Amino acid sequence: MVDTLVAGSPGEPLYYEYYHYQDVHLCPMPPQEYGPMTVPMVSTNSSPPIAMPVQVPHGHVVQQIVDESGTLRHVILSPQHPPPLLPIPQHFGAGNPSGSTQGPQSFYPGTLPHGYHQPFTPLQPGVLGHGPPQGHSPPPHSFHKDERSVRQYNKLKKKLEQKQMQHPLNTTPPLSPRKEINGNSRKGVGSVGTSEDGEESSSLHDEEEDNAMLTDLLGNIKAPEVSEVTSRTALVQWSAPQVENPQDLSYEVLLSDRGKEGKYKSIYSGEALSCRIEDLRPGTEYSVCVSARLENLNASGCASEPTQLVTPACRPDPPPAPKLSHRTRNSLAMKWLAAQDNGAHIDHYVVEWDVDGTFAEVARCKAKQANIRELQPATAYIFRIAAVNQFGKSDYSPTVEYHTCDSPPPQPQPPSLVHGTPSSLTLQWQSRPQDDEFTLQMEDLESRHGFLPVYNGKDTLYVCQGLRRNTSYKFRIKSQNDDGPSKWSEEVTYTTHPGRPGPPSRPQLKGKMHLHSFRLRWDPPMDRGGSVINGYTLEIMKYKDSSGVFEVAYQGPNPMCTIERLEPGTAYHVRVNCEGPGGLSDYSESALLATEPVCPGQCQAPRLHGKPKPHSIPIKWSYPDSDGGSPVTEMEVGVKRLEVDEEIVTAYKGRETECTVLDLIPAQSYAFMVRASNKVGPGAWSPPLEVTSGSCAPSRPAAPVVTHLPGGVACSWTPPASNGSQITLYVLQMSTPPCDTYNSVYTGPSTHCEVKPVPPATLCVFRVQATNSIGCSDWSELGTIVTNPGAPGAVPGLRYTTTPTSMTLHWGAPSSNGDPVTHYTVDAGDVTTTVTSTTCTLDNLTPNTTYKIRVRGVNSVGPGAASTTRVVTLPLPPAPPQLSCATAGHNYLKLRWGTNNTNPNNYNFTIMMASPTGKRSNVYEGTGMSCKVSRLQEQTSYNFTISAANKTGKGPESEVYTFTTVIAPPPSVKGLKTTNVTSKSCHVEWASLRPQGNDSIDYTVQCARLREQTFKQVYHGSETNFDIKELDAGAEYLIKVCAVRQNPKGPVEGPYCPPINVSTPPIHHESPPQHFVRPHPHHVGGRRPLTDQQWAGIILSGFIVLAVLFAMLIAHIIY
Repeated sequence: MVDTLVAGSPGEPLYYEYYHYQDVHLCPMPPQEYGPMTVPMVSTNSSPPIAMPVQVPHGHVVQQIVDESGTLRHVILSPQHPPPLLPIPQHFGAGNPSGSTQGPQSFYPGTLPHGYHQPFTPLQPGVLGHGPPQGHSPPPHSFHKDERSVRQYNKLKKKLEQKQMQHPLNTTPPLSPRKEINGNSRKGVGSVGTSEDGEESSSLHDEEEDNAMLTDLLGNIKAPEVSEVTSRTALVQWSAPQVENPQDLSYEVLLSDRGKEGKYKSIYSGEALSCRIEDLRPGTEYSVCVSARLENLNASGCASEPTQLVTPACRPDPPPAPKLSHRTRNSLAMKWLAAQDNGAHIDHYVVEWDVDGTFAEVARCKAKQANIRELQPATAYIFRIAAVNQFGKSDYSPTVEYHTCDSPPPQPQPPSLVHGTPSSLTLQWQSRPQDDEFTLQMEDLESRHGFLPVYNGKDTLYVCQGLRRNTSYKFRIKSQNDDGPSKWSEEVTYTTHPGRPGPPSRPQLKGKMHLHSFRLRWDPPMDRGGSVINGYTLEIMKYKDSSGVFEVAYQGPNPMCTIERLEPGTAYHVRVNCEGPGGLSDYSESALLATEPVCPGQCQAPRLHGKPKPHSIPIKWSYPDSDGGSPVTEMEVGVKRLEVDEEIVTAYKGRETECTVLDLIPAQSYAFMVRASNKVGPGAWSPPLEVTSGSCAPSRPAAPVVTHLPGGVACSWTPPASNGSQITLYVLQMSTPPCDTYNSVYTGPSTHCEVKPVPPATLCVFRVQATNSIGCSDWSELGTIVTNPGAPGAVPGLRYTTTPTSMTLHWGAPSSNGDPVTHYTVDAGDVTTTVTSTTCTLDNLTPNTTYKIRVRGVNSVGPGAASTTRVVTLPLPPAPPQLSCATAGHNYLKLRWGTNNTNPNNYNFTIMMASPTGKRSNVYEGTGMSCKVSRLQEQTSYNFTISAANKTGKGPESEVYTFTTVIAPPPSVKGLKTTNVTSKSCHVEWASLRPQGNDSIDYTVQCARLREQTFKQVYHGSETNFDIKELDAGAEYLIKVCAVRQNPKGPVEGPYCPPINVSTPPIHHESPPQHFVRPHPHHVGGRRPLTDQQWAGIILSGFIVLAVLFAMLIAHIIY
């Protein structure tokens, strides 16, 4: 598709429309002559059109109009006769560069506008647009119009213009005539139905037919004619359809480069009858068609039949600049991309070079590449290429400059050694002006891989690292530049330095260890630094030597030696190093060796490490000065009493240097000694330490002796050892198991005492403790005794249950205290009762009375302690209250009882009801004073009884009370409404009710003025409608109805329904009530003032009128 645009103002936005061929309707059109007109320039180039030399037919003159920036705006062709002043047409929005629109300028055809450049070459044939010059009538047509078609076109045009005048609010036209008709149809529908609806709907069909006919007339356009076709431009001309005033039409030109089945693109839209298409592709087939449009009615016709257009082929486009693909000292190889052939196959390409400022052909080839040979080294050459087909040679490509290669550098000198280490070699070489980069290679003779590159760059110094010690390597180097590499230099060999040997292995004992010597051996190092080991040096140092300095004990080539003059039982550190051509190695790991040990030496006497205590003495000691050559494994402490001839007893064994000797006797003299032991054996005892243990509390007494006494027991005990301090006090304590709490029963210096009283028939335990000035002894062993029996204990768990005239007591069995309980005595006031069990019932008591009760057990020893409580008898159950009926309904009964509606005693009441069938049911139970019994039947008698209950129990039921429900009233009337309301009467009707049982239903109608609210009965009967008469005109009334049940016992009236409001119209209104009442002017001396109903009608009418006006206004605004 060729992109085309209409040349307009600079910066003016451009719009394109694409159409598929199937969407374009082609209509035939008879031929038509063309008159003078303006030709708009159409192009897709970004550069604006400029004035060009043109050649015009004989008898015509051409005018080219340009703006201030030199952009060609219009080309006008007109006859040669002198016309009047002609204004410059402002087509397609043309203006000055600033964007402002200039007014028309008048000038003669012979004069040139300001800024026009006079052509300096003969005029060439051009393509001109035709437009009628101002002041001249268009030339007559060469064909006769169909008068019937013209009349029909004018009629349709007037019709549509009248339609648009009738709808001035429709400022935005629809996209098609059919859509506009539909839109007008919607706007014609009002909110209130009128007699014009039928006419509006009938006009829609006519309007659709008119639009269809107008579209057919506009589509009657002839296929465009194409002339002056060049490789890139063509002139398209067309004739207007057969309509009157064709100047009102505008046209749209559609172009497709894919035949009739391709997509069409809009390339021009305007009022001219021709346009020039530029920027076409040579050798391409196009289809072009045109369509007409009536802008003021927004009507458009179908497109014409397409016209085929084939642009001729031409010479190729300039090829792109060639690129260098390869070069040598005497040749350059180039390649390039293919050029656009413009419809004709490219025969060959021409390559030219610059020779002394003049381009000459150097190669001709059909392929898109060329190799230029026999060139000078290091020389610059400028090339350009052109493509050639059957129509000629294209323009030349942009020029390029490429250089041939120069000679490579000569052979360099070999690298020299700057510095060497056991693992690296630093090499250096010279840099010459022709050298750009260097490549260094190294050969490892042992690896047999040959020379391998180790460096490539511009530096002249390189360090080869990671090499082996004392190893020879070969090196060579070459240089290179853009013209190639040099030859390799001569090979040189350099050797790394030998390294320090590694440390030997740790020295080891060889043979048996002696008291004063031992023999050592070690292994040579694994890493000998690339050379041989010359000798070894062995050094020795005592273990934990204060100086910490090794001494040389051996130097020689052999890896073994014997060390003599050593101390027995002494540990030594031994290490060894070696020496080679690379220097001394590091020392080996240190070995710890010791000569044969002996027993440890004698320790110093132990020291007292604190104050002596009665049963323990803390002591402290030190290790011996000599451990005998073996570490001390343990220290041993011995102890013995000085007053008794006995052997030494071991009190402690361990590695600590202090301990506390336990289990000593207070106030005794002891001797303490210490000795050390190693793996050989124990050493000699140290000198003794003599210490006397301290005083302490008395020893633990023996168990006390306990015997019976009348009413108690007697205790005695033996004094214990005083432990260095006189006993001053004894404490005796007693406890009764299983209780483990002891109570003190005696404190004093005596060794015996009596304990009174004691629990009867109870196991008692006693213990004693002695005290001196130091402290208290431990408690003695227990002395036990069982005491004599006693009277029973107090009865436990006394509880009771009461009635108004009796009570029942319960209690648990008391403690017998060693003698069984024979009976119990119960005291209730002045009455005493004896029973043998733990339960007793007391009768003939006074209701609601308090009694003091005492219960005690008795055995052979005597009566025990009494258990006391206070008991209150219950009151008697209450009598039933009086029952009455407070309210009786047709389906419920409300009952009430008691006085003053209060319940001070908080009685609980129970109401029982007996139905007519005799079934009794509980209808209420609670503390209230009234209840409501629901779900009953009308006119039915029910029997009720009531009873009261308190905490004692439920009282007797009352006598039977009979209450009867009343008759049920009829329900409320529904559906009340009024009809036929006049100024004096109205008709009232309502829904009928079903009869209740055998009773009929009558109705009562009441009526009242709205202002007075005083209802009066206007009807009573069985009918469900009634005419109310003698009403006042222009007044408001309230009407309500109730149903009346006709029962043999008397009529029963139901509730009234909600009243309805009825307004009678005034007498002077004869129109139906639903019409609006127009207010009449009020005269002071004439008619009576307006009523409230009349004022309400006036206000309502005003609101309705305003609502209608607002609805019409909104409809016009929206549609």
